[in-house]
Amino acid sequence: MKRFLTTLIILLVVIVAGLTTLVMLVNPNDFRHYIVEQVDKKSGYQLEFNGDMRWHVWPTLSIITGPISLTAPNATTPVLSAENMRLDVELWPLISHKLSVEQIVIDGAVIRKTPESEPKIHTNAPVAPGGTAPSSSPTEKTNWLLDIEKINISNSLVIWQTAKDEFNLRNINLSLKKSDKKQIAAKFSGNLNKNQQELIFDTRADIDLSNINQKISGKLTQFDYKLSGVDLPENGIEGQITSDFLYSKGKIENASLSNLLIKANESSLTGNISIQLTNIPKVAIELVSDKLDLDNLLGTAAVDSNSTAETNNNRVGVKPVISGSNTQQYDLSGLQSFTADINLAINHLVYRGMTVTDVVFEAQNQAPRFSVAKLQGKAFGGDFSLPVTLNYRSTPAYVSAKPKFNHIDLTPLLKAFNMPQKISGIISLNATLSGIGYDDYAVKNQWQGPVSFELRSAKLQGLNIPQLIQQSVSRVTNKINAPVNTGNYTEVDLFKVAGILNKGNLNISSMQATSALVNINGQGNMNIPNETIDVNLGVNIANGWGGDSRLVKQLQEMTIPLRIYGSWYSLQYQLDVEKLLRNELRTQAKEAIGNFLKKEENKGLNDLLNAL
Repeated sequence: MKRFLTTLIILLVVIVAGLTTLVMLVNPNDFRHYIVEQVDKKSGYQLEFNGDMRWHVWPTLSIITGPISLTAPNATTPVLSAENMRLDVELWPLISHKLSVEQIVIDGAVIRKTPESEPKIHTNAPVAPGGTAPSSSPTEKTNWLLDIEKINISNSLVIWQTAKDEFNLRNINLSLKKSDKKQIAAKFSGNLNKNQQELIFDTRADIDLSNINQKISGKLTQFDYKLSGVDLPENGIEGQITSDFLYSKGKIENASLSNLLIKANESSLTGNISIQLTNIPKVAIELVSDKLDLDNLLGTAAVDSNSTAETNNNRVGVKPVISGSNTQQYDLSGLQSFTADINLAINHLVYRGMTVTDVVFEAQNQAPRFSVAKLQGKAFGGDFSLPVTLNYRSTPAYVSAKPKFNHIDLTPLLKAFNMPQKISGIISLNATLSGIGYDDYAVKNQWQGPVSFELRSAKLQGLNIPQLIQQSVSRVTNKINAPVNTGNYTEVDLFKVAGILNKGNLNISSMQATSALVNINGQGNMNIPNETIDVNLGVNIANGWGGDSRLVKQLQEMTIPLRIYGSWYSLQYQLDVEKLLRNELRTQAKEAIGNFLKKEENKGLNDLLNAL
């Protein structure tokens, strides 16, 4: 045992002495020109070292540099800059004065993806025969990172600038580790802050670079994320994403995500996404979901119309709402940059407290139109269809829609959209509408077109039309009894309406309501933004009268004019029963006198004929 320890100590001394000798004999600055030359040769990028390089022997043998920067060809701003860089090197190649890097470690780097950091080609650059600019071999450029076993970038900042916006990704940690078979294990985490919202993410992926000149493939094994902040649910949106991915080269480059799984709060989506990277990219999306809870994701649950609570539900610090009258907000010009085919199938969709089943969404984007050929589902005992076309040739976008409802319970639908629940029944609707915009404001204030619907087993709360008329008549004459029906509602078997919607005003050309008790016909208009109505009705009450049989019979045959107007929440009426009865009695008196005179005239004529 003593001999073993002695041998071990001697070996350690030899190693330490060797390392010390190596560090003294090999100057790390001798590798400066070699590293810069190799980076330039294999990538075209300019690597610059400021300050001296020095050895660092614990916990691994490393070279520590001073400030560094990496700049793309002819760029004015470095794509990467850092205060220092650590190169973990292998020991034995140093004996022959060769540099073999096991790992590159950079802490506190600033990485820029901006127009100033992009590579540029000078217009006066020499052109090779055949009209092509000189360039190094694609294989040479794309494989140079594979000569390094591992790269670690930590506590760094990414500045990403697009044509319209800028994004800063902070606390970035990136790790790339290569295996012998050109497989890369990647880790990437950080957070993004924008418009008082924060995205925190942590990513793991296995990347296959074995055939890098033709394709890059792999598997996204983990993408954990949480999105929180302004205009989002109180608890934010968090979940995971996993997928297989493939990027293939050729005449047309393609990228795809297959076996895609997206989890967000209590919702999930699975399917495939692919894109052809042509001048105008072509996107294809096919996703299915057992449950997609938009209320949980957007904070859009229905609010009781009688409640004074915030209509934004449980959303945090909602952004100020821009008035819908500003039509510039309906700008969909960004859709011109790509084409798309989208197919979604959702078993259970939750929106504004409604649960809609068997939802099918099929859409196509082909400039200048985004066409929803099929948007259908089942809800509240019926089904609906809502094909829509959005024309974004100019701003604001112009929308055309043909909603169709079949046998849907109206009450929960009104509740979901925070509208007064004064009327109930089973609705069937057909409409052809068009106008500027696509939000609630646009529908209520900008759209126009014909609308027709029928409501079965309809009930109008807050107004009993037969009782109203019968009470008014009983107060004028004691020949009619006061009504027995005292419910504060009007019920009919079938209620039909046809009209034209014109920027918030529904011109009702025909209104019909029928039941065993009452028949109503009328017309008028409804102001949807102001929530007011003004209609003139002709009411025939066939049953429910009590009193003098002769007068009851007359009233059963009479069409009584009734005007209903005012706010949806407090309807008013106009009914002049005295004038109605007076006119009716005057008409009856005239008819009686006319009949009497005619009878007397005929009798006198007969007497004269008999005398002759």
